[in-house]
Amino acid sequence: MKYLLTVFIIFCSAHLMAQDNVKEQLFYYSPKGLTFIPPFSKPGLVYNGKLYLGNKKLANLFGTLNDDRLNRYFAKYKANKTPADIFGFIGGVALPLTNIFVSTNAGKINWPLLAAGIVLGGTGGYLNFQAQKNLLYASIYYDQKMGIPHTYLPQQQSIGFAIALGK
Repeated sequence: MKYLLTVFIIFCSAHLMAQDNVKEQLFYYSPKGLTFIPPFSKPGLVYNGKLYLGNKKLANLFGTLNDDRLNRYFAKYKANKTPADIFGFIGGVALPLTNIFVSTNAGKINWPLLAAGIVLGGTGGYLNFQAQKNLLYASIYYDQKMGIPHTYLPQQQSIGFAIALGK
């Protein structure tokens, strides 16, 4: 039963993480400047109408732009993103699976292991937020340098609802 559950979880997580690159490229277009893209699974930038996602493509972009301050933002991004991925994996996947398979408490929850997973997952989330913030700062800096107006406001849609209190 445990093996079937493990295979099911791995299959579902691999299937959920799959991204369609064509859809991502259709939704975002930047006619000028450097635009920060709120992350689907990883943060990215749009430059001259082309989407840059992932470490290799971002490294090529920052190497092409060749600006010391942009390179510092990218170095900070990498310094936060790598530990964020490690802590997120350990806290979100490895420790819960260890709790399921290794725990010899006859079905009881190993609370210290669960707490460690929550702390590591939260730390990974915080570091991931800091990494995204550095890409946003790089985008803002580049736009200011090129004289392109930047509103500094997120362009995300918000959804709300209202409840009528009368007729």
